[in-house]
Amino acid sequence: MTNLSTFVATARRHLTPIIDRRGNILYSSGATLRPGTVYLLGLNPGGDPHDPRHQEQTIDSALRALPSKRENEYLDVSWREQGIRRAAGQSNLQRRIQRLAEMLNLDLRDMCAANLIFARSANAETSDYSELAPICWPVHELILGLVQPRLIIAFGNSGVSPYAFLLSKLTPASETMFPSGHGSWRCRAFTAGGMRVAGLPHLSRYAIDRHPPVGKWLNALLAG
Repeated sequence: MTNLSTFVATARRHLTPIIDRRGNILYSSGATLRPGTVYLLGLNPGGDPHDPRHQEQTIDSALRALPSKRENEYLDVSWREQGIRRAAGQSNLQRRIQRLAEMLNLDLRDMCAANLIFARSANAETSDYSELAPICWPVHELILGLVQPRLIIAFGNSGVSPYAFLLSKLTPASETMFPSGHGSWRCRAFTAGGMRVAGLPHLSRYAIDRHPPVGKWLNALLAG
């Protein structure tokens, strides 16, 4: 695969069963589909797919727009939070991901970011996880082949999460845990299939900026 047009065409074939559903592909710009340090992976685009604000963007239209996509969803887009429209990049989740990039001494604009499932849903319970994650996985394999990250950072490590899917897909021989600093929540990591994966508690609930040891742990994984 040599260019974005080839990626888009191949991804469209894989995503044919869900191509007309509301959703998104990359949360970073199209230019991040190149060798990079980290791949950020959430569960799926949030928000009600039937909300009029989300009616225009389908997975198909997101793919078609990808070669010219410049914005980063975590920096340049205004999100609603608890019913309030926040300024671009200023929701709690967006700010925490910005802080995560700072803890890693990386430019968030250079980090490839996506969601395990490309179809939009209001929450994990309505994400059709078991059906849609396997449909979307071949596209992530394409992305990983282009980005070749040293570390995949998954947002969420519960039973229904990008980390849990990668754990089941890559079947590592062992897994490590690290205290999150928040109650009984744990950070988790494994290495398998030539990939190193870290799973954090979901940053919509977990204020990673309050836990510098987790940043040091992630940097150690990157250095390893």
